[in-house]
Amino acid sequence: MASLGRRERSRPRRSRSTTTRSALSSSPRSALYESGVNVPFLDRLLADIEHGRPHGAYRGRAGGRSTKQLRVVLTGMLGLAVSHGALPANPMRDTATSARESKREVQFLTVSQAQTLRHLVRRSSMRVEGRRMANVDLEELVDVLLGTGCREGEALAIRPRDLIDLDGTVPMLHVCGTLVEPRGGFVEVLHRQDTTKSREDRTLILPDRVVEVLKRRIDRTPPADPDAPIFGTRFGTWISPSNMRTRLRRALSRAEAADPVTADDLAGTTFHTLRRTVGTLIAHEISLDAARAQLGHRDPSVTFQHYVGRRAVAPDVRTILDRLLGDLPATGSGTLPCRDSSHRAPGVTLPTRLQRSGDPERHPPPTDMRPRGIGR
Repeated sequence: MASLGRRERSRPRRSRSTTTRSALSSSPRSALYESGVNVPFLDRLLADIEHGRPHGAYRGRAGGRSTKQLRVVLTGMLGLAVSHGALPANPMRDTATSARESKREVQFLTVSQAQTLRHLVRRSSMRVEGRRMANVDLEELVDVLLGTGCREGEALAIRPRDLIDLDGTVPMLHVCGTLVEPRGGFVEVLHRQDTTKSREDRTLILPDRVVEVLKRRIDRTPPADPDAPIFGTRFGTWISPSNMRTRLRRALSRAEAADPVTADDLAGTTFHTLRRTVGTLIAHEISLDAARAQLGHRDPSVTFQHYVGRRAVAPDVRTILDRLLGDLPATGSGTLPCRDSSHRAPGVTLPTRLQRSGDPERHPPPTDMRPRGIGR
């Protein structure tokens, strides 16, 4: 102990300035600055990867590679650096967009395709000779998703307490939770969480078909309590969304084997396709904000970008455009076809500033031209 104390006392002390410089040189902020993580560096890195050119330790690859996932990872990493003060701003926000990734069109079903899907998932359509007929969980789940636009986890998490006045004139559903599936190392068992993905509840008015489905399930297997699942197994537990996705894929594969032409229109259909179908139909027939409220999004741009498909034909607006193409008065009548007696278009009110006359006597200039807030 004595020798240890002598070594400690004999060790030269570092000055505060030396310690500070050492700490700064090893800080993440200095490391990021000195490594040159900026917009030009990231643009060169991403361009080299996309075009297959070598960059540093990366040897390159013929034909290049997609940088979509790399962009997501770098955005998250540099965003974390910004939150810890290692960078003043996230340079990934100003990098050039990818030249390889084309914007994907929103995949949705037409009304006729949705009806075809409903027919394909019926238990009578999926029956295999010599095997037990499947239950009605899949076909009823598809009806609920098409009638509400909910996420699959939200629909499978419906409880009796979430239903409002099913026997009334305006039956409603309070969407306030979703199912969380097991993930290794993160989630141990399937369970219901009391918040949706967006952390915001919403209340939907239910179509008649959805009301019939929910009533039929309640009558078939009465829930043990208000918190029991309506879409439950025979043991009263939650149905796994993974199992329902498997059943949907199996139904589509059987349909493809039976009728390849019909099944080709439904290729790649998932439960999320039904959500995009609902968003597209409501946006086209009512409004984008109505689709946003039905789907439970905070920002309408998310609804428009990811849940509203393109129209094959522009909407019929002939009655509106015909107002611009009305009959003109006879030539030489001496009238002004585009203006009324006050030189304004009929039915149009100009802003107040444009209505002012140029007569200086009616509108004399202000005597005090000094900016506001400056005393005399």
